[in-house]
Amino acid sequence: MREIREKPSLLILGVSGGVAGAFLQIFRQYRNNFSEVILLDKDDKILRSGQIDLVRDKYSFINQDIVLQNIELVLADIKHKHDISIVLDLTDCETFPILQAADKLGLSYLNCSLNNGDESMKNFVRDYKSFTQKFKNNAHLLSIGMNPGIINHLVVRGVLEYGIPKEFVEIEYETGFPEKDVGRPFITWSRKQFLLESVLSGSGYCGSGGKYVESKSSAIEHPIKTEEFLSPIKKFDSYPLGMIVPHDEIISMSRIIEVPGRFVYAIHPVSLSRLREIFNKKGNVVESDIDLLDGVTKKLIGSDLIGVWLFYDDKKICYFCEVNHKDVSGTNATLFLVAVGVLAALMDFISNPLLENGVSFVNELNSKNFQRFVSRYVKINKIEVKK
Repeated sequence: MREIREKPSLLILGVSGGVAGAFLQIFRQYRNNFSEVILLDKDDKILRSGQIDLVRDKYSFINQDIVLQNIELVLADIKHKHDISIVLDLTDCETFPILQAADKLGLSYLNCSLNNGDESMKNFVRDYKSFTQKFKNNAHLLSIGMNPGIINHLVVRGVLEYGIPKEFVEIEYETGFPEKDVGRPFITWSRKQFLLESVLSGSGYCGSGGKYVESKSSAIEHPIKTEEFLSPIKKFDSYPLGMIVPHDEIISMSRIIEVPGRFVYAIHPVSLSRLREIFNKKGNVVESDIDLLDGVTKKLIGSDLIGVWLFYDDKKICYFCEVNHKDVSGTNATLFLVAVGVLAALMDFISNPLLENGVSFVNELNSKNFQRFVSRYVKINKIEVKK
């Protein structure tokens, strides 16, 4: 059984990013559950944040780039100076080198997604298998946040309440629109990850028995109608086209309950139209083509609605939530939802005696405890539709 410290020291990587900015705002309420908290990033803009007070909250900041080739030396130095026991990775860096270094040093490693530096999610299945058989020097937790993260536990909730479904479909509609539109495509989270899922990778889903299926074409090339998934949740004047994008939680949950699963992701129709226009002209889209509506430097209106449908012979069940961008400060609704999932996972992780040394995924947390933390910030709604 792993050692659980009463007040562990925490290192957070990527603290000038959007997820970290949202996370640190709500983490403040739980700061006393930790000893030292060390923040690391190559960008020092967190020092000028109007939302985060490093002195008040007793954070130490290290202004340093994350170079994967020497990450073990960096972590070893910080462990020696600050006695850290947990590394929370909120970057989009490749997972394996940081996880390997943390494990070698006896540190726990947590992150938001399994980043393999590859353009295909086929390797997620390979890494998913191999990671669970390695890295036994401490307990590690991968794929925490909203999706993956909260969505996994909504599927768990549905299975516990109604049994294993015939299939499940995750649906997200991000209606964010800039207060000042400049005629460019826009999104509310990592441009790098968005492009990897929607443009650079093949569209992917899980079929019969939870087997992953990847298309040769990207998700942006073949959008689908979303009305059947959105109309029972909320009425819109018109319904957007959505993309079937590959995602951690679809693969991991489909493999566990052995049923088909897919993620249908819709962004504002104006943004999708502009993205498709660029793609059709150039055959590609790059980060500089897209504006990031972070809610700080670029304000926005709209909301992020996300949920999951579970289909049964006699009914379908949907668990969902919606957060308006105007209802959160210093961030946007998308990043806020990820931050809530990260916080819920971290708080269960530091107290969960059932997590053994080795790599676990977010669905292996105490679901009741995890969802209890989520409910403090987000209302989860349920719809049942009889056939």
